[in-house]
Amino acid sequence: MDDNRYNSPHTSMIQFEVFGEQLQIAQDPNSKHLGTTVWDASMVLVKFLEKNCRKGQFSPPKLKGKRVIELGAGCGLAGFGMALLGCDVLATDQTEVLPLLMRNAERNTVRIKQCLLVLYKLQSWTGGINNI
Repeated sequence: MDDNRYNSPHTSMIQFEVFGEQLQIAQDPNSKHLGTTVWDASMVLVKFLEKNCRKGQFSPPKLKGKRVIELGAGCGLAGFGMALLGCDVLATDQTEVLPLLMRNAERNTVRIKQCLLVLYKLQSWTGGINNI
């Protein structure tokens, strides 16, 4: 296994540059919960948005204040990327994953600046949500 991969069993913190900001994302790749590892798809989404944000529908003026709900936010990278574009992000996940998501949100608050990031916990994937 390549020990330099983001999701290796040895990587508990990654630095991810997006929109000129250096995000610090903690993860726990040895956890039994899927949401405690930064998924490749979230990195691809954020880099896609970064590459395409200067034109069309992904430009910050068009996204500013738009409401985004991230179901199963996990470590939070995709939501942080949307927040950096000016979106108001509602991040949700199961109770077991929330401490890591909350730490990542607190760690990156200065970088995310004035964007609204609200965290909710899911009772279950079929139940309701509660504000933390």
